[in-house]
Amino acid sequence: GGDGGDGGGGGRVGAAELLRRLWDAWEPQLELELAAEACSSAGSSRGGACASAAAAQRQLDRRRRTLSSERVGAQLAASRGTEALALAEAKSVIVQGNTRKFRGERCFRRCKRNGACEHCGTDLCCRKGWDANESRSGGGPAESGCGGLGGEGKHVCTRVPAIDANATARESFAEALAAHLVLLPTARSFAAPVSLAHVASDLGLALNSSKRRSGGPAATESADAAPPWRGVGRAGEAFCGSTPDGRKGSRRWLSCGGLGDHHGGDLEAQGELEAAVAARAWVAGPGERPELVLTYANEAGTAWVTNLVLSLRSVGVDHSLIVTPSAAHCSALFSSPARLSCGHTSWEVPGCSRKMRNKMRTLWYLRHHYMVRLIDLGVNTLMLDGDITLHGNPYALLKAPPLARHQLLYSLDHRNFCDEVNIGFMYCQGCARRGRAQWVVNETLRRERSFCSPDANAVYGDGGTFFAATDAAGVTSPPHRPRLWASAQDQKVMSDVLASSCCGKDVYRKLIPYHYTLLDKAAFARHFYPTGRCNEMKRERGNGAGGCHYAPLLLYNSSDGAPPPPETMATVPWRVLSSWHGTGDGERAGWSGSWLSEPPAFAHFVGGDVSGTKVALMEALGVWYFEADEVVQHVRTALGLPPANPTGGGLPPQLLQSGCAADLAQHCWADWALLPPPPRPAAGRGAPLLAPAGGGGRPCRSALAFAIWRRRECSSGEGPSMQKACCIDA
Repeated sequence: GGDGGDGGGGGRVGAAELLRRLWDAWEPQLELELAAEACSSAGSSRGGACASAAAAQRQLDRRRRTLSSERVGAQLAASRGTEALALAEAKSVIVQGNTRKFRGERCFRRCKRNGACEHCGTDLCCRKGWDANESRSGGGPAESGCGGLGGEGKHVCTRVPAIDANATARESFAEALAAHLVLLPTARSFAAPVSLAHVASDLGLALNSSKRRSGGPAATESADAAPPWRGVGRAGEAFCGSTPDGRKGSRRWLSCGGLGDHHGGDLEAQGELEAAVAARAWVAGPGERPELVLTYANEAGTAWVTNLVLSLRSVGVDHSLIVTPSAAHCSALFSSPARLSCGHTSWEVPGCSRKMRNKMRTLWYLRHHYMVRLIDLGVNTLMLDGDITLHGNPYALLKAPPLARHQLLYSLDHRNFCDEVNIGFMYCQGCARRGRAQWVVNETLRRERSFCSPDANAVYGDGGTFFAATDAAGVTSPPHRPRLWASAQDQKVMSDVLASSCCGKDVYRKLIPYHYTLLDKAAFARHFYPTGRCNEMKRERGNGAGGCHYAPLLLYNSSDGAPPPPETMATVPWRVLSSWHGTGDGERAGWSGSWLSEPPAFAHFVGGDVSGTKVALMEALGVWYFEADEVVQHVRTALGLPPANPTGGGLPPQLLQSGCAADLAQHCWADWALLPPPPRPAAGRGAPLLAPAGGGGRPCRSALAFAIWRRRECSSGEGPSMQKACCIDA
């Protein structure tokens, strides 16, 4: 549409109107954050303005919980019914049809290797003598299942008696192939044979291809572990995707199905981090550094971290590890149907006083702590927040020029400056031990430790060393009191450290930890801010991923001896990562709709809350895995907690209670029942109604955001952004 308004009656909303609405939604939230920051300072927490800000924040939180609880009442039953139908059709029409159609026909062009391939159905693609050449087949006879059978001098779809004569194994094999087809509609062949433990047992063959590329024993499952989802092996192979982008060698980054899982101990204990790296890091080839994706969560973040890991698996990446502050939480994640590999940690920000220590601060900074340790171990580490989804295997882009030449990669939050990054995405590749990149992460930890230590007042308070020069020069004046809270504090601290390294001087532009009275603005900027344009990054042109912006890292720990080798930081282009709000220079914003036709490899939903909830947006774009909600319920049950309300994911908790999916009207929503949708209106889309199960009461329209938005049937003007609240009280 143009830049006009929607004209009423459900017309298309123009760009200017959409931006106005986004800004109108963002301003109150920004005001709340600023008010909360002001109220956190000493002596101002009891005022009327602070009470109003707290009440407004609680109201906003209630609205978000309500929206989450209203979400997709019928989706669980509908999606499972649709999936069951699709699996049955894929099994009968494609898998069993291909078995009859292509038996004895050439298959290597479609299958690319010996073994299981949907093109051959329940037959295997085999060539006599091919198994003996491990450099071509990727494994011996036991791995492919061909057992020496196959075509003479060519690969053909081959009937293997051990499969064909065993009806139970044959059916299980067909169901597994159908599951791959349904879950991975773009796949044309398997990167590895199908992995199903019970099929392998029935056949007496080693069809499981989880050939470990790193040492360490396979983890054992606990006795109370939930059964994995149908077709899911011990490391979640049924969720494995295969999305090479056509570049030479891109398949070597497909780790899903090639690693064992890991249930580790306390990562601070001797040898535990090394064991986790041995089990979960992926080595793509000779001479390559190990690669590891690290993320983090407490119990409240279970849904997010599960969705992230399943999204990684969907593009073929499973060399991931979740770090949790709780051993019980890690055990519950590992015993869930998703089989999430994890380790727990007893680490806390060293030296923090109890007043300044909190769970979120520990979560924020433990990722930096482990980044430092993994650099010491020579591991390339990709740190990801849970509000990221994957739309393609990213390594072909990260490992190509120009990004391959830089060590510390981030995404941009605003302009092309060293201190304008978003650290929800951070990748350290080839970072030298005791080098310049490691100094950035270490200095971030040092600053946070100094801000919250019991001795902080002696440094930053009245008469302390931090403001001594500016107070004496009449640039600032006391009182200097702690700033107890700041939004995105970890990001602000690291941004200042990056600017320090780019400029070669201490910079405190984003966050000064104590309050002060400003007397001379220009002198203050000269003292604490970057001087000139020292923190501006340079443009470097690149390949199909687009160019990047980069800057040399200047600072390092001089006490370590000789200067370390040169290292640089860089920000990734939009094809690698874009955010929902799209405020980074060059990004393609998610709200613009561009992700529907050309999504980035990493979609970061930062800023998505202004459009309802991030989960609602993920549902709308089809990138929220409802299995994440099931994992939440498993974790809460394992920890002895009541059912989540909301789950933190896309489904109301009632839909995940026992028996709920089997009969919504009998078991779900407590005193509410799901009624059939009304007749389709002339315009728009009929939606299911929720009404009291015993009759009476007022029914209400459910906010089926994903169904409305995915089909772009918003002509009625009741799209997800317009669905404020319904008649269900969370």
